[in-house]
Amino acid sequence: MKKKKKKNFPITVINPDPRDFDFADIDGIRKKITKKKNQIHDSVTISQVLENGVWSLETQFNEQGQCQAVGIVENSYNIPACADLAQAPYNMHVAFFTGHAWSSGKIYCKGTQTPGNAIYIKNQFVKAEYNSDKGTLIFFINGVQQPVYISGIKEKVRFFIFMFHAGATCVIHSMKKLADPTSGHVANEKAVQW
Repeated sequence: MKKKKKKNFPITVINPDPRDFDFADIDGIRKKITKKKNQIHDSVTISQVLENGVWSLETQFNEQGQCQAVGIVENSYNIPACADLAQAPYNMHVAFFTGHAWSSGKIYCKGTQTPGNAIYIKNQFVKAEYNSDKGTLIFFINGVQQPVYISGIKEKVRFFIFMFHAGATCVIHSMKKLADPTSGHVANEKAVQW
């Protein structure tokens, strides 16, 4: 029996404010995003539409302020420049996992905030895993699955990255379509409805 392989996908982004982000190709797979403007809410969306299977995005943030997030946005919605994703109307189209300085590891989902995940800090690997068959979005820190996750996703979505402080960087290590999910069940797991 032949083992199914993970497939890397090219990382291309939708950038609503080209004056706020620089992009660098590291090695043909990894990409580095650098934020230029200070204390301005801004996001970049990965252009790949997530459907039909299991998708993962592995990131690593390098910011002292730790005001960053990784998550999903409805495919039908384009996040505008300078959008504060914790506020209406933008928050009704997204779900995301926050860094240390922004609500200490909470999950934000369509206007609600749910604590329960560990806090991720500078240089840790943060992975988002979206399973279109199960309609779930599960997060990992340095390979450890977090208990609070999103369920009930029944539409096409895209991954996005949020940063707030000038000089903040995010390395996207991989964007993959997986043969099988890497997630399972963990203690104290809690589903948040999309």
